[in-house]
Amino acid sequence: MDNHLLTEYMERAAKGDQRAFQSLAQALGQKIFALSFRLLSGDRAMAEDISQEVLIKLWQYAPKWQSGGSVQGFVSRITYNACMDVHRSRKNKNEELPEQLSVPETATASIMTSEYRSLLMQAIERLPERQGEALLLTYFHENSRKEVAKSMQTTEKAVEHLIARGLKALGSLIPANINGEKNDLATQSY
Repeated sequence: MDNHLLTEYMERAAKGDQRAFQSLAQALGQKIFALSFRLLSGDRAMAEDISQEVLIKLWQYAPKWQSGGSVQGFVSRITYNACMDVHRSRKNKNEELPEQLSVPETATASIMTSEYRSLLMQAIERLPERQGEALLLTYFHENSRKEVAKSMQTTEKAVEHLIARGLKALGSLIPANINGEKNDLATQSY
């Protein structure tokens, strides 16, 4: 959906227009769910809960929203923060990343993907918050560098640096060899 139309809906929702908010929720609901689903490693029930939570927060935060930013970027940030709260609550503070993933040979590719995403999310949680946010908004939500910069209230160049440093740090946090394959984070599809 056009960002101009989303901005119009958001401005009207900020003034209490419930129909505008319903239109906004319809336009962004699937994107919120998809991002939550990816960030939560395929946990459908939790992604549905997060989607509802994000829509509630969107309604509550609407009066405070600044019209100069991207609505989709604003929603991405709320979604990202809600998912990170879930990961933090699940995280065992003493748990270390494993040296190698132990997955039975009979496991399906989807299980490997889920295990890898879980491992990736643990590693991203260890990054400085802005690096993790830039990576997640870029690779999980598939925002452009420009959209990420607007959402994070910074420049595209700063986003590039955050992503580069984040990828480099992830390379040292995630085992270099998972299931016999080289770890190439820069080209990995999440």
